[in-house]
Order: sequence, then C-alpha cells, then structure tokens
Amino acid sequence: MHVVMLFLVALLIALLNGPGIGILPLDCVPAAAAAEVEAAAEAAAGIEIDSSVFGALRARAIGPAVMGGRIAALDAVASDPRILFVGAASGGVWRSKNGGVTFSPVFDDYCQAIGAVCIDQAHPDTVWVGTGEPWVRNSVSVGDVAFKNTDGGDNWRKVGLEDTERIGKIVVDSDNPDVVYVAALGHLWNANEERGLFKTSDGGETWEKVLYVDENTGCSDVVLDPQQPNIVYAAMWEFRRSPDFFNSGGPGSGLYKSVDGGANWRRLSGGLPEGELGRIALDISPARPSRLYALVEAEDSGFYRSDDMGESWERVNDTLGIKGRPFYFGLVVCDPQDYQRVYKPGFTISVSRNGGETFDGVGGWVHVDYHAMWINPNDPKHIYVGNDGGVYVSHNRGNGWWYCNTLPVSQFYRISVDEQRPYNIYGGLQDNGSWRGPSSSPGGIENSDWENLGGGDGFCTLADPRDPDI
Repeated sequence: MHVVMLFLVALLIALLNGPGIGILPLDCVPAAAAAEVEAAAEAAAGIEIDSSVFGALRARAIGPAVMGGRIAALDAVASDPRILFVGAASGGVWRSKNGGVTFSPVFDDYCQAIGAVCIDQAHPDTVWVGTGEPWVRNSVSVGDVAFKNTDGGDNWRKVGLEDTERIGKIVVDSDNPDVVYVAALGHLWNANEERGLFKTSDGGETWEKVLYVDENTGCSDVVLDPQQPNIVYAAMWEFRRSPDFFNSGGPGSGLYKSVDGGANWRRLSGGLPEGELGRIALDISPARPSRLYALVEAEDSGFYRSDDMGESWERVNDTLGIKGRPFYFGLVVCDPQDYQRVYKPGFTISVSRNGGETFDGVGGWVHVDYHAMWINPNDPKHIYVGNDGGVYVSHNRGNGWWYCNTLPVSQFYRISVDEQRPYNIYGGLQDNGSWRGPSSSPGGIENSDWENLGGGDGFCTLADPRDPDI
C-alpha cells in the first residue's frame, strides 16, 4: 500500500508543479523531490485509491526532434510526392502531406519497430507496413505482424505473419493490387519457420509461403519486373546473432528467380561468387527491366550487374565504399529513367552513371548511415533519403539537401536527470551524440531548448548533483 501511495503522491506533486513537470521512475527523481514525496505519502496514507484518482493523466512528449533518428524505411506517392510515409527503427510510422515540412504520427497504437513501408501506387490510399527492423545490428528492435491501411494512413489492421519478427521489404503487383509479396527475415537470435518470401493473392486475407529454404534462412529483398510482374527476383539470407557473435551467410543464402508469380523458382548463379554467400541487395531498372544490380556479400564481396534478366552476372565494382558492411547497408536503388544510373546508399550515398563501374559521392552535407531511399519516378532529381540522422530531401539529384528536422524519433540508450528546478533530462543517442533538455519551458518545449553536449554515438551522461555547471 505504501508503494502505491508513494507513486500516487509522486504523480500529484508533478501535477501541482504544473504542466511543465515530467514524470520519471522514483529512483530517477531528484533527492529533494523524493523527500517531498516521502513526506506527502505519510500525510496521505488514508486516501482511498481507485481509477478516478489518476483521471486523464497522460505521458507528454518533450522531444527532441532537432537531431532526428534512425530511419529504416520510407515511401512516397508518385502522383503526389508531397505525401510521404516514414518508418523509424523504433519510432513508428509518420506521415507528411507537405513534402517533409511537418509530420504526424499515424502508428502510435502498434509496434514501433518498422522494417518496410510500401504504397500501392495505383491506389495510393492503400499503404502496407512491415514491422521489425531488418538492419540487424547488435541493438535492434523486433516486430510482430504486417499491417494494411486503405484510407491514406489513418486506420490500420493487422493482416498476419505474426511470427516473422522482422519484415524487410513489401512489393505490390502493379497489375493486381491484391497480389503482394512480403520478404520476411525471421528471427534474429534463433531458428523459426515463419520466414522466407510470402505472397497474398487476396489483399492480405490469406498468405502463402512461396519461397522457403530452411529455418535459419529468411528473405532479405524482393523485386518485381515492372513490365511483367509475374517475374519475381528474391534474395535469401542465412544469418544468426548471438551475444558473442554474428554470422552473416551460409549455404541457405542465394538469389532466386520465378517467372510464374512465385509458383516455381530457380536459383541464379551464372557469374555470381562461388561458395557461401551472405546478404544480397537487389534492384531492377524501371527504364530497362533486363538490367539488374546486386550487392553480393561473400568472402570477397562485390557489386554485380546483369543485362539478361539475371541469367548471367558481371562483377563491375569491388571498392570498399560500395561493398562495405553489406549486412547493414543492404540497399541498391536504380534511377527510374536512366538504366545506367544507380545509387548505393551505405556509410554515405554513392552514385554511378556508367552502370556501376565507377561511383562518386553526391554533394551537400547529410548524416551518415543510409537505410532508405525513394526517387520520384516522374522527376528523378527529387529524392528522399532516410539515415541514422532522420529524413532529407533533395531537388537536384543529391547535389544539395534539406533536412526535415521535425521527427522526434531519436533513440536514447540511457537517460538521467539533474537537481535543478525544473529539472533537466540528459541522454545519449544512437549515432546522434549526447543531449540535455528541460522538463518544462515557457510556451512549451521546443527544439531550441535542447543542447548538444557532444557528438558521436550516444554515451551515458550524468550531471554533478552539487555543481550545475558540471
């Protein structure tokens, strides 16, 4: 009873101090405030507790949005590219209707770890979301199911695939919107059978596992021929993480092709590396569908090109900046109008203008570590990218960028508070430095109220309890 009363009084003290005071676990409350809580708890020991005591008390958002956070997926409406959906690694799905100037959360009631976002471009009010982050670093969040929305992002329903844990890609058949393919990676830390490539032919009512290797191998990528969507290419990836190791690759990994909508498959090998493969990133040129590009992880990883619909492959690039860390930067993006132009997001963004033989960097400063990219099919100069720093937009093919610094999806590793009144919150963020922000501010907490304390990956940040300047 005493513990319950203590928590209750802590809430009441927070309310009495005004709307600018936040709620933290009691072991995080400053010492002076904790003493007040103890004293008030003794005085209020006779209060009867029921549901009405807590009323409409809700957690409140205090930011920050100024430094962004890791983006796992994004997609935009080709007919109206101002409409943009962004999936954060652990921050849910956000929608913008004005090209990234402002965003609204549309997925708060569901799993916040996002792996894939796909808009049905023929029916842009239909949006598919796969949960579970596919970029399986050592700190990565799990998902639960796939979701479908048919009203532009307002209402969502679960459509199954409950045990896939992480979904890396969703694609919609351009000829039949009821046909959808889902690349499910499966469990990261153990074997499971609900992984591989899944297909629905009835808009998500039922699913069929059309490509499966074994309980250790998932599907990391899938693309459809834009002119003949019954031609499907899928990359299978064997992987496993443990507290003391990470294994990317094995006999289950490989590149597959179907010409009958997934009913039958054939493994592609002509010109690809021999031996065990790892993760394969894949894309097909909308301008020339016989042209495919693939980043293939192997003992000697490389960037490959095919000009005969995947039947044979040529290794065209093996520079470190292109093949580096392929399990984490498994993304290849073709220009929608120029079959020779292909982008390789990774530590930075590289672009090739000669079919992958050479790559150059794009201009303008942006954050590092890219996991998502969308190119406007009607205007290839218009590009959205998502990286560990958030979302950026370019209108000149990446020669300059505008940062959409209104997304509060930063990933805090650890937080602490100081003894000030109102108190400040300190935290270290994934790849976005360490920060300090107030628990209240006149007119509400804004981005400008947050102060950067250091760069790099996040660190444990503590304030001296006696000296506010330390």
